[in-house]
Amino acid sequence: MIEGIDWFAIATAAAAVIGPAVAVWITRKSDDRKEVQARRMDIFRTLMRTRRIPIHFEHVGALNLIEIEFAKDAPVIAAWKEYLRVLSEPTPPEGDIVAHTQLRQRRDTHLTKLISTIAKALKFNVEQMDIFEGNYIPQGWHDEDWEQKAVRKALLEVLSSRRPVLFQPYTPSQGTGPYPPAPQIPVPADQAAQKKEP
Repeated sequence: MIEGIDWFAIATAAAAVIGPAVAVWITRKSDDRKEVQARRMDIFRTLMRTRRIPIHFEHVGALNLIEIEFAKDAPVIAAWKEYLRVLSEPTPPEGDIVAHTQLRQRRDTHLTKLISTIAKALKFNVEQMDIFEGNYIPQGWHDEDWEQKAVRKALLEVLSSRRPVLFQPYTPSQGTGPYPPAPQIPVPADQAAQKKEP
């Protein structure tokens, strides 16, 4: 052993140099982990929020980020691929209500499985039935969406010459017009009697 070397001083100096570097490395790792968790939570929240509106742009955006944010989570990727497979199935003909209903049920079931798998990966305890039956959409949104689809469809039919635009003249009936009728002015009783006398 070499005499005259203060090993305690050397250890203290090494700790003074290495300690902050290790602390910064640990902090960076912790921050990276938190950032990854936050991005995954954002995907989960978006899918939960839009699970009854699968054509919403936020829903589609969250689906497209699963491949990146959950790349190392095999169960999530497997559920995601299965859901995409069902989404890519061709839509049945418009009059086939049974086929439409079955396709929608398959899509809802696979979306529920995907959200449930993501919840497990994030260590959330959410029942699949709660995911499947949950979510609130006002009837007004549904009605407005249906009306917009009907208007777009009718406009496309007109523009593609499959539906005519009917024009017919308008003749207002007597007493109608842009202005209200003139107000009735009450006649005093003595003037009304004078008018009646010959």
